[in-house]
Amino acid sequence: MSCSTEALKRKGSDSSSSSSTVRVRMSPGHYPFLRLTHEYRNLRDDLFTAMPQNPHYKPLEKFSAGVCENIKVGLDAVFINLALKMVKLSSPIELSSSDVQEEFIATLTQLEEMGYDCAKLWVKFDTLRAISAEGEGVSLRLEETTSKRRNKQVEATMTRTRIYELEAELKKLKAVLETEEEEIENLKFTERSPIEEREQILKNFRSAATAPW
Repeated sequence: MSCSTEALKRKGSDSSSSSSTVRVRMSPGHYPFLRLTHEYRNLRDDLFTAMPQNPHYKPLEKFSAGVCENIKVGLDAVFINLALKMVKLSSPIELSSSDVQEEFIATLTQLEEMGYDCAKLWVKFDTLRAISAEGEGVSLRLEETTSKRRNKQVEATMTRTRIYELEAELKKLKAVLETEEEEIENLKFTERSPIEEREQILKNFRSAATAPW
């Protein structure tokens, strides 16, 4: 029987309260007693069917049989919890943090030191990490493009405002020009009378100059 991703998700929701709180240290000390529920046993059996395990537990040889047994149960829980955490990742962002990646790597390394076969977990982790890095690259490009677009929007707003200002100024200048042209026409009309008077004076002057003595 194989352990599918959906099965891990489904069963993980029931057993996460027990497995997610497990913290097993790779050194002497207190190890929590684990109450193995029916759901947890089924989940463990399904997972270890998909990834058969035969750990050697060599680092535990210095401990007593009772302590070793407790640690072994805790290590199984760590293995299962790690698999569940990978299955439950729903976004590349969740794996983008170096701290999160280091936590996965440290746990996988510790499990391998105990003799667990983590090959499939490593493959999944490396795949997820590669996709996460790709997603981070896309996010950075998107952020860069969005920033440029926003800057251009600000520039466009400033240009549009300047256009409005220039259009308003142009409207004023057109009004001034229209007034000036009207004044020019009025002055041309007014100018006719002095021109006519000047021409008449010129005629009078020439007439007087050429008049007989």
